[in-house]
Amino acid sequence: MFKNRRMVERVKTLLIVLLSCSAVYLAVRTQIPVSLHSLLPTRTTQSGSQTTQESRIQAAQPLRMAVTLRGGEESLRYGVQYDQEAQDILFQQMYSLLVEALSSAEAPAAVDETSWREALNTSPGIYFDWQDNLPFSVLVGWLSVENGQLTGSVRRLVLTAQEGQAVIYYCGQEETYYRAVCPMVDVSRLSEAVAGVKDNGAQFAFEQEEFDGLAPYTLLLGENLTPKIYQASNPLEQEEIREQVRQTLDFSDDSSVSYVTSNEQVIRNGNDTLRLAADGSTVTFTAADGGSRYLVTSSGVYGAVERCRQLAVDTLGDLCGQARLYLMSVEENGEESWQIEFGYLLDGVPVRLGDEGYAARFQVSGGRVVSFTLCLRSYTDSGTTSVVLPQRQAMAAMEAKGHQGEELLLVYLDTGIQQVSASWAAAGQWKTGG
Repeated sequence: MFKNRRMVERVKTLLIVLLSCSAVYLAVRTQIPVSLHSLLPTRTTQSGSQTTQESRIQAAQPLRMAVTLRGGEESLRYGVQYDQEAQDILFQQMYSLLVEALSSAEAPAAVDETSWREALNTSPGIYFDWQDNLPFSVLVGWLSVENGQLTGSVRRLVLTAQEGQAVIYYCGQEETYYRAVCPMVDVSRLSEAVAGVKDNGAQFAFEQEEFDGLAPYTLLLGENLTPKIYQASNPLEQEEIREQVRQTLDFSDDSSVSYVTSNEQVIRNGNDTLRLAADGSTVTFTAADGGSRYLVTSSGVYGAVERCRQLAVDTLGDLCGQARLYLMSVEENGEESWQIEFGYLLDGVPVRLGDEGYAARFQVSGGRVVSFTLCLRSYTDSGTTSVVLPQRQAMAAMEAKGHQGEELLLVYLDTGIQQVSASWAAAGQWKTGG
């Protein structure tokens, strides 16, 4: 009897081990969505802003996404844009699949636009749109992916399944299209990921004849938007904030020399110069020849972008209120030399700030940041909303102004006034401010 009892206990122990292993396997197999805040331990900078893997993943988040639930002539699709909470939730659900796809993508092959459109309308499918060309090396760097097969830039990407295997299609610069097989992605997981998503009528402009006046890949949600109105201010008008910025940028020690003119405070440290506008609108930095204050520790565009992102987040991240920073553009202007711009987002809607549009502009050359301009603005939800035209009427207004065939975007125009509201703009207007 004692032997039988001992045998029973052994069987129970074995069953517990097997059940525990099964639970771990299922958790990995189904990739249960988790908050981005739980991915890695958080380390904060002296300004309190995060520069860990968590914030890099957030930086990689697209401005709009869509999930194709059923393809064919009567496609069903769920789309999100201009709604930060909805975008965060959907990206958290889908980002692990994006990581697996980018990690395992084989050498891409060029395809035509017809193939690209078919992929957009294939179920199951997940669509990502970063609004501007994003260097692949930056995207994979932020997602901790290593894959030398993916080069150039990506604006739009769709992950879908064809002939029993996962594939990505993406649109690069100059509207060129590519396809790559992703053997690491289990097609069944792709189906499971979209299974709980519900159709909300999202379509692309090329799928709707009445929207042929728009760029074909303008995402249409078929709903009237009521974007929030925000109160805006210049935090740099407060002396304690000016001191915080000086400390964050290492211009606050005894070796600094400072003087005030009629329109700015000028601080020199080791021949580097920092200027704080008297009206609290901008901070500018110019490095001395051969200076090494803000070094870029790794070569290539990713190292440059990430160094600038850290500077922008450390300086602006705690001061911009309810805004979020995102990468607007990267422009190569020489060997190991780039102009890099970051912008503000309000509830997933880009902010065009002043004549130039950016929140931060950096010049990187020779392995160091040689200059930058930071535009400090703090945004607070006013508790009220505005009404914008339905997309069809906005398209008609855009065409009347000579912007036919352009992408229609919702943007906040911040001209320095205390209250900012959103309105429609053609992509050409967004770029130039015209």
